[in-house]
Amino acid sequence: MTSGRPRKARALPVKGVAGGIALVALASALLFAALAALTEAGAVASALRDFPVRVLATLLAATTAGIALRAVRWRWLLRLTGSRVTFAEALHMQLAGQAAAVTPGRVGEVLKPWVAREVAQTPLSRGIALVFAERLADLVAVCLLALGALSIAGGGWASLVAAVLAVALVIGVARSGRLHALGLALASRHRLLREHRISMERVADTLRTGLSPGVLARSTGAAVVVWGLEGVAFAWCLRVLGFDALSVPGAVSVHALSVLAGALSFLPGGIGLTEATMAGVLVAAGMVAAAASAATIIMRVATLWWGVALGWLALAARPRLLRSAFAAPGVPAAGATAPRDDSAPSGDYNGADS
Repeated sequence: MTSGRPRKARALPVKGVAGGIALVALASALLFAALAALTEAGAVASALRDFPVRVLATLLAATTAGIALRAVRWRWLLRLTGSRVTFAEALHMQLAGQAAAVTPGRVGEVLKPWVAREVAQTPLSRGIALVFAERLADLVAVCLLALGALSIAGGGWASLVAAVLAVALVIGVARSGRLHALGLALASRHRLLREHRISMERVADTLRTGLSPGVLARSTGAAVVVWGLEGVAFAWCLRVLGFDALSVPGAVSVHALSVLAGALSFLPGGIGLTEATMAGVLVAAGMVAAAASAATIIMRVATLWWGVALGWLALAARPRLLRSAFAAPGVPAAGATAPRDDSAPSGDYNGADS
């Protein structure tokens, strides 16, 4: 319980997030230009210009279907922790997370739990812990899917094994009840941390739920389907560009390896390393460099940037919620020492939009 005057929760600093995304978009455009110039700009431009619109539409549809599947998983995870939301609400939350997918380490994906707090009164700490559990499941999924690409790339097994072991270690630490108890005990000795004990307890409880073996297995299974769907779309993209040396499972693995490389870089949206990995492995597999560059550009636009665009369209569809996100941060009550509760909405959004 909190005491004294109710605090107004801090609004999300979306202005800074939006500015960062604009810079990343510019960097991505420059990267695409450099990728084309380093191969054969004319051939890359011709491949992009001649790429069938219907195939591009199918790639966009595959990405959209993946986002919908992620929303199903997000709704299920929320229900496990006591938050009842409709699929439409879960989809809106998922799209909000996509809007900030190009922030470093995806830290801007706090938009999703923030929207969950505003719409469904889900505590922010619980939502952030669920996002963390989702990302670990995603990492396990792409590690599994990336196995086949290593033979194409000519090695790299040590790096993949290290990544798998690191993910397993993080999962073990994150769901350890003993470590949670130790952390809470240490926090109780410090005044500033003691104020956040409620949130810390929620994080510990949510991680134990979200990373339990059964839940993690189902969450990872959903991630395998989502990333696998994008990989199949990637395989079709390669066929259309005239490259059929890779089987569909091989293309799925190459796509997953590229995603994994970008994720582990903690660069905004994996910009740079994802593209270099994808194009490099394709060339190693025998694809013409210009065609590999075109395939990389098409896939990044159809997956990463399409998701970002859908996310901002979803936020714009609820103008009051968007205005609440852009609002100036509220100021916590001065001198309060009671444990803080992060479940209170910002107060600027009342559930209605106009």
